Formats: sequence, C-alpha cells, structure tokens
Amino acid sequence: MTRMLLLAALALAYVASPALAAEVATVGDKAVILPWGDWLVALAVSLREPILTILLPIVAAYIIQAIRKVYPMAALFLTQRRVEMMLEAGVGYGLNAVQGATKGKTLSVNVAVPVIAKGTQYLVDTAPPAVIKAAGGADGIAARMFRKLDLDDHASEQNVLIPAQVQIGAGTVTAEELRDADWMARG
Repeated sequence: MTRMLLLAALALAYVASPALAAEVATVGDKAVILPWGDWLVALAVSLREPILTILLPIVAAYIIQAIRKVYPMAALFLTQRRVEMMLEAGVGYGLNAVQGATKGKTLSVNVAVPVIAKGTQYLVDTAPPAVIKAAGGADGIAARMFRKLDLDDHASEQNVLIPAQVQIGAGTVTAEELRDADWMARG
C-alpha cells in the first residue's frame, strides 16, 4: 500500500512539475501537451468569489483595527498642528497690533507684554473653543506665545508673562465660557 501511494505521488509530481508539464508523453511522433496554465486560470476564476467573500472581510477587519490604533495619534497630531497654526496667527496679530514690535527683531519687555496680551485676546475671540481648550485656555496660549517670541535678555516670566496674563485676565473670556456660549448658540 505504501509503495502504491509513493508511486502515485511520484506520478503526480512528474505531471504537475512546471519543467515537465509542457510535454507529458509522446504518442508516435506527436507530443501530448498538458495545458496546466489553463487549468490554473480556470481554478482561480472559479475560486474568486469564495476567496473574496472570505478574505475581504478579514482584510477589512485588519485595516480597521490598524486605523483604530493609529487614530488617537493622528488626532493628537492634527490638534497640535492646529494649535501651532493658531499660535503663529496670534503672534503675527500681536506683532502687527503693537507699535514698535517688528517680526524677526528682539522685543523689549515694554513691547512684549502688549504683544502677548493682544495676540492672546485675538485668539480667544476668533479661534474655535476646542482649539483654545487644547492649547490650555488663555493662560496656556499666553505661555506658548511667550516661548515663541524673541525677547531681550531682561525679559523673564516674572516681568513679561505674568503682567501679560493679568492684562488678558481682565478682559478675556475663558475657553469653557466660550464652549458653553457656542453650545447655547447651537440650541
């Protein structure tokens, strides 16, 4: 029995071998051709629907799982990018709104405080509440603007950032108040 199985396997390997599949036997002076390529194409066409029916949902599930793992990082990246764009706009507005402030030049303490205050107030007035909240509210925006500006050697957190935050606190609305007002406006 084992010998018969071995001979059958050997015959199958001989017939199915790609090197020997083109010419199987010779009858007289005529070669018998085994069209194994046509058989493979027919098999693939007949199995296309079952394969797509089974494999497509599996592949889709893996893709969705990968997206779910990457989504929080992508959302964080996009939010941080939006905050950076907002800060660039705030710094630009503050530099344009304060006389004596020039982009690319070192700012003195007297000029830096109103630049931060006006830029932060502009952002609180115009930016979406979600972006303001992601930046840390008005105080967070002011601190980030303080880090972005080119300040002279005498500038410090004590004499620039804290006075700017005091000016901002006197006339700004918090991000939570903006979010509540936005929610109430939508009904």
